[in-house]
Amino acid sequence: MKDICCRRSNVSTRRGFTLIELLVVIAIIALLISILLPSLGAARKTAWNVICQSNLKQIGIAIQGYMDDQKDPQFMSLRGEIKTPGYPFPPNLKPRYHVGVVSILQPYLSEAGSKPFDCPAAKGLSSVRDPINIEYLTGGLRIYTLPVGDPEAPVTTYTEYFFNDSVRVDTAPSGYATQVPHGVSTQKIRLMKRPDAVVWSMDGLDEFPRHQPRTIRNATGVLTGRSSGTSNLLFGDQHIESKTYEEYQDGTDQYGSYATFYNWGHAYAKNR
Repeated sequence: MKDICCRRSNVSTRRGFTLIELLVVIAIIALLISILLPSLGAARKTAWNVICQSNLKQIGIAIQGYMDDQKDPQFMSLRGEIKTPGYPFPPNLKPRYHVGVVSILQPYLSEAGSKPFDCPAAKGLSSVRDPINIEYLTGGLRIYTLPVGDPEAPVTTYTEYFFNDSVRVDTAPSGYATQVPHGVSTQKIRLMKRPDAVVWSMDGLDEFPRHQPRTIRNATGVLTGRSSGTSNLLFGDQHIESKTYEEYQDGTDQYGSYATFYNWGHAYAKNR
């Protein structure tokens, strides 16, 4: 009987957490979450970038396979390959059907459909599938999605990557002379001066960079204090570089091309 009383006495002396103790615990948990969330967000964006680069690498291998099957390899043309009856494109201008590459490269990819052409970092205004962007891109003759003509229609086929389709040019800016005509679309690979420096593909809709910002350096390598989102570029030697809009629009390739990035690899001064 005495033992029972003692046990009851011990039970009655136990108590739960006070309100203040609970509030302290909640505050500590909230503080830890606030510290961890930025790190988790950065880790997620890094993972997205890895997936996007992996997809771009698969695309590069597929393009190489496509060209290896040609007797005299040339780069694919992306102009006028898809019929869009009823859509009022200007008769004197040809749309650039980047989405046509999905079917061109399908035999060389291990996964079917648009999955290899996806990028998890492409969301909202950085995605070609956003209805606003579909209308914006179509108006600029850049076709990344099917069907064409109705931005509200469900997207059936797409590519979140741009494919180089610069047209042949036989002249150069004043004071320069090109070694060979430049322009990737239908260009013979053997005629390209520096095929390893040619940009084959990159993130689509690069006006809205989809990858993590990076501090910009000037031409001498000094940090400018400004930062910008980056895009991934796939080159002819199969390597991928992450560059800011400023770096690939205003910069040059490693051989000193005078042209914009889409003509790197085959537009040089006569002494190059």
